[in-house]
Amino acid sequence: MAQLDLNPKSPQDQRNCYILDTNVLLHDPSAIFRFEEHIVLIPLFVLDEIDSKKKDPQLGYNARDISQKLELLIQRGGDPGEGLLIPNGHQGTLYFVNNFMSKNFPPELATSYKDNAMLSQIMGLKEKFPRRSFILVSKDRNLRIKSWALNIPCEDYLHDKISEEYLDSFFQPVKELALEEDEINYLFKHKAAGDWDIPYRKKWRLNENEGAALFDPGNQFFGMGIRKGDKLKYFDYFSTKILDMPPKVLDMQHYTYNFEQAVCMQQAMDDDIKIQIIIGKAGTGKTHIAMAAALEKVFKERKYDSIKLIKPVITKSRLGEDIGFLPGSVKRKLLPKMRPFVEKLRLFSKEGTEEGYKKLIDSGVIELLNLADIRGADLANSFVIFDEAQNANPFQMRTLGTRLGEDTKLVVLGDPTQIDSVYLDKYSNALIYLYENALKNPTPFLAHICLVQMVRSHTSQWFEANFEKGR
Repeated sequence: MAQLDLNPKSPQDQRNCYILDTNVLLHDPSAIFRFEEHIVLIPLFVLDEIDSKKKDPQLGYNARDISQKLELLIQRGGDPGEGLLIPNGHQGTLYFVNNFMSKNFPPELATSYKDNAMLSQIMGLKEKFPRRSFILVSKDRNLRIKSWALNIPCEDYLHDKISEEYLDSFFQPVKELALEEDEINYLFKHKAAGDWDIPYRKKWRLNENEGAALFDPGNQFFGMGIRKGDKLKYFDYFSTKILDMPPKVLDMQHYTYNFEQAVCMQQAMDDDIKIQIIIGKAGTGKTHIAMAAALEKVFKERKYDSIKLIKPVITKSRLGEDIGFLPGSVKRKLLPKMRPFVEKLRLFSKEGTEEGYKKLIDSGVIELLNLADIRGADLANSFVIFDEAQNANPFQMRTLGTRLGEDTKLVVLGDPTQIDSVYLDKYSNALIYLYENALKNPTPFLAHICLVQMVRSHTSQWFEANFEKGR
């Protein structure tokens, strides 16, 4: 391999050198294009780790995609010592790195461990090219901590992150609109309740399929509205139910209504809404509403043939998900992971017993799916519930989304504050990425809602309030 040449050719060359960890490339195969005019470095042993994931059911597509992109760059021409031009519009440069292991690396850190080898290599690069600025980019928190301890600049991969302030803006209650008397009279001019609507006004600032609580000039609540194009459609709060269950209010001292749940139910039961995103902390009723809507749509209305329950399976694997070590069939492996679904099935099934919900699962009408198996799954004419989407990355969300048909409804649930994957956080995950895209790219078949009221129990509410900051 030709000798790596990172010596600046002119004093004006102040570009940084970003070393990409394996998890960054597996998280975003296009990461090499995200660093503008700067230099991207990929250690050769990172390619080994990527290669080991090519047959992985969860990460295989991304691993193969990375290899394809790198090979296409090589085919464009370039010298290994002088790097490859990155066609990102900023004239960035890509190098593959070999050797450069530092002789000053702490002996207590074994370089047989790939993370330590990467740190030793970065230290060696700093020693060889002191005029360059080297920055490690990794989604591994522990690796970033060790990097900091060794005085190696490091950072998380920030391309698909959002700010804390922007995230907080999602967690807002349903808007309250005060209508004028003439607007209310116009709203109810038709005899049929299904025709109750008024022209939408820009000053209300509602997204497509966003709901609002309606108040009269005397500040009295009289109903709900949901935006449908250039109309604000009326629906009755007290008639809003799924499986005969109305919106739930637990804390009667602070809340009279649960407007968020009412809007969520309306969206879940709307056949014109093909994708619904429900964000909310534990105990706000996300799974409860989604499962109830699915059961009503499949077993009472016969709108869909089946219910598909999907959830990321998080293990201690460094680079991905794997349930292969668990005994039994895929269904048996997934059943413990799907406990929230199972509990709702037990609650909603007629028998209310373990045998009752097992019959539903064994019949095939309700199917438990691992996210890793989505590529081969048939999602036609199904009500699909994707739970804990905050533990998936955006590319996994895209994989699921591109398999939806016109006769399929997808409900995506999650709590961005409860992240189990070591390579994701509340600012960068499939749930937030989808929610953000829904805000930026509204469409009539897409809806989103944030549930804010804790409705599970008073004890859960106490823990939520008093343990929120980890005290």
